[in-house]
Amino acid sequence: MIALWPDVDVVALEDRIRERNLLLQMLTAAQAEDLARFDELNGWRGDGRRDCVDWVSCTLGYSLPNAKALVVAGQAARELPEIGDAFSAGELSVDKMKLLAPTVTVEDEGTWVTTARESSPAELARRCREARNAERSGPERDRAQRVQRHLHGWWDAENMFRISGALPSYEGAIVQIALKRFEDRLRASKHIDLDPPDDPGGARKADALVWICEAVLGERGSTDTPCPPPARIVVHADYDVLTGANPGGRGHLEDGPALSTARLRQLGCDATIKTLIERNGEAIAAGREKPTVSPELKLRVRSRDRICRYPGCAVPATRCDAHHIHHWIDGGPTVDWNILSQCEGHHNRHHDGEFDIHRTPHGDLQFVKPNGKLIGIATGGHWKRPRNKAGP
Repeated sequence: MIALWPDVDVVALEDRIRERNLLLQMLTAAQAEDLARFDELNGWRGDGRRDCVDWVSCTLGYSLPNAKALVVAGQAARELPEIGDAFSAGELSVDKMKLLAPTVTVEDEGTWVTTARESSPAELARRCREARNAERSGPERDRAQRVQRHLHGWWDAENMFRISGALPSYEGAIVQIALKRFEDRLRASKHIDLDPPDDPGGARKADALVWICEAVLGERGSTDTPCPPPARIVVHADYDVLTGANPGGRGHLEDGPALSTARLRQLGCDATIKTLIERNGEAIAAGREKPTVSPELKLRVRSRDRICRYPGCAVPATRCDAHHIHHWIDGGPTVDWNILSQCEGHHNRHHDGEFDIHRTPHGDLQFVKPNGKLIGIATGGHWKRPRNKAGP
């Protein structure tokens, strides 16, 4: 339990925070200016670094965006004396310097110093953007936007995949329209989210983006027309995890985050997986590659199931995963009678161990809690195992 704070003079505490922040910004300004000199003298060369930003990131431990901001701030401080003086005095942060650098000239920097002091970073960003837009028009601005377009993706500390980028106005509008169209489809489906997001609007945009990508790859959410197979996912899995000797172990995506055993099993349902089996980090064998659930098979399954077959769920089958009842990783075949439509939420819950799916001799499915309590039944006999087949 966290101990309660003793009586604190809040005004004095605020003063200390402000004073310390001023010192930190002054030290950061000195560091940035030294880095600008270091860059001009090519001090970063000789270690195999791409540039000074790469050196700062690898040597000083900054992320690449923060390293670039620091180098840009130092260069701007040397080229713009009044801006540099305010930076050295701790009046301007690195974030504000990064915004001013591509906008301010020696002729107008005096006005910008005052504006930067009085504005928040968000307000300063808007003013700088408006100033640059006013200077550029027509083909010149179009070319500038094309040069600056970019898209970056990376795994963060929580294994979330983060995306950052910028597009020219026209192309940005195309993306915005596409997202809006898929957002409207998601909203119309009245899907009940089992994990309510902190930001519903932002979550819907994220879901729409994933759905668009899945449509391109021919995965769930796409049209029912034949399309190219999805990209292959390479998973590294320790031998003991796959054999069950270490059920609490993990695998990991190629150049990606760690995956629990439950996630490994889920990936085997509705993706093209190539497993590289390892022992103590050394590859010892390549596991069998799960065949893609073909568009024809998906169409048959969707037409048959129509919705997620978890009892009471009404998510359309076109937005569901193709789940292997007898798990693919345990040797289950990729055929009609072993495939079930499950929405992503219930698919996750199943692989998290919140319920089991039992096949009856007549081909119905029983959804059962770990304590044996029956949740419900999917009837129709569609999942009856052929008589010459043994197993669950």
